[in-house]
Amino acid sequence: MSSEKDQGKGKMRAGSYTLFPEGFRFLSSKDIDPSERRKAEVFETEHHVYTVPFLYDNVEVVGFCEYSDKGIEIAADRGSITITEEKPIISVTVVGSGCSGGNYNIVEWWGPREELNKLSKMSKKANQLVKRQRIGNLPGQHNAWVQRAFSQEPPDFKSLEEAVEFIKRIQNIVYNMTNGYYVPGSLMSGLYENTAYFRIGDTSSPQHTAHKVVIRGGGLDYEDPGDMFADGRARYPADYAFRLIDLVVKKPAVGSAFKAGPKAGL
Repeated sequence: MSSEKDQGKGKMRAGSYTLFPEGFRFLSSKDIDPSERRKAEVFETEHHVYTVPFLYDNVEVVGFCEYSDKGIEIAADRGSITITEEKPIISVTVVGSGCSGGNYNIVEWWGPREELNKLSKMSKKANQLVKRQRIGNLPGQHNAWVQRAFSQEPPDFKSLEEAVEFIKRIQNIVYNMTNGYYVPGSLMSGLYENTAYFRIGDTSSPQHTAHKVVIRGGGLDYEDPGDMFADGRARYPADYAFRLIDLVVKKPAVGSAFKAGPKAGL
């Protein structure tokens, strides 16, 4: 730690540090040009709700494995659900469940001519936000085969050997699904859905107003690993099942001429 004398001069020595030099000036809202003072944006909204299997004219689903009442299973990172709206999108709420544990949801809303590579300049001239949000640490799972196997009535075994082999097979599947962590890593990670909320839109700024969102998901635990399956399934990241997507959009002001948003973009 530096001495008081060194800290007072705002200097740094090897093995020491100072957070801010003496006389460092912090800014406040009073330092902003008063002509830039703004008023809070006030508007009304409405919900646009989409449910599995997401068969809508303004919704495109790619890269999915299967669908059922639990949701449509999207291949992690490669699959996606794209929704385009004429009205500005304010927020996205995603309801679904993972095929394994350690899940995440991602929402992106890049506009026309925007791309991730342009962020490398990272300057005010670029004037581009990172239009990607991610929520992780979602442990919920849907009712996979392993959970059903542990909750249903066992078969009518013809011999003790047949029963032992049945139990061993279930144990091997659980062991591999949890990457060697056994039952606590799979069954105890939760048979329940997740709800992830993303507040994305900024309709006070035309360049930041979203009209299209791309939704992805996955899980950081293995799905169906091991060699006990004939088709060799072993996926990482694991798939994620989306069941319901709730978009909150901005309603046009009463008496205003509504202008539809851009169709291009992501």
